[in-house]
Amino acid sequence: MPYYAFSEPFFIHAVTHLHVGSGSSVEEEIDLPFQRDELGYPTIYASSLKGAIKSFLLKEFPDKRDVIYKVLGEDENPEEASLGTFLDAILFAIPSRIIEIDNPKPHVWVYVTTYELLKKVKSYLESISQLSNASFNNLLNTIDSILSKEGKNIMLDSSLKAAILNEDFYVELEAFNVSISNITIDDVPLLVLEDFIGREVINRSLIRVRRIRIDRDKKVVESGGLWSEEYVPMKTIFFSSFLGKESKESAIFASCILRNLRYVILGGKETIGKGIVELRWVKDVI
Repeated sequence: MPYYAFSEPFFIHAVTHLHVGSGSSVEEEIDLPFQRDELGYPTIYASSLKGAIKSFLLKEFPDKRDVIYKVLGEDENPEEASLGTFLDAILFAIPSRIIEIDNPKPHVWVYVTTYELLKKVKSYLESISQLSNASFNNLLNTIDSILSKEGKNIMLDSSLKAAILNEDFYVELEAFNVSISNITIDDVPLLVLEDFIGREVINRSLIRVRRIRIDRDKKVVESGGLWSEEYVPMKTIFFSSFLGKESKESAIFASCILRNLRYVILGGKETIGKGIVELRWVKDVI
């Protein structure tokens, strides 16, 4: 019998610029950097994802509080194991500025990912398929076909041969006839880059914002009131999954609560509308 009865993998699409912070930093060039994985890619830790979704669900479904607490855990009773869990959200693709060479219909931006990131998504799909006895062969087969081109910079569903990304990175491309338009949006192509250049392109795609806090009486910046924050740009895509154990509450939560969730405030700055994301469930888009 599989360990989990339910698995609901999903894509997280950033509707606004998104900041999910890892706390203040004294070593980084950015005071408040975005959360990172072990390879240095932006990620969203499971605890941040679970906490934000749990808070949102408690406000959205006040009549289902008992079910939500049973599945996601109750703050007042941390010793009782919850019935469900979220996985860390892996970066799937990020928008990158592009200058296309010899293209009569150029794009302003494209999606960029790397083979490293697609391998992580594949490992997620394989593990949750085993743990919950679910099948995601369509997406796995698509990823496997892309991974067969490892070692080359490829562009899906396009014949573009060369481009400049984020003003500084010249890449020669090979066309590859695979479509993931149901995952990406606006008919924007996806570039899969070799890891060493892909990391640099992704890092250059992040947004760094300088912030100040004003002393309104003196009309000057307060002492210590200058800092910087790091955001992933709007339209960035992450990949994660919810896993639930066998129980009546888990079944109700997965089918009647979680799957009805579309928009969530995930990052910081809730009061000014930052951190809004859209959840797209794999079973609906693949």
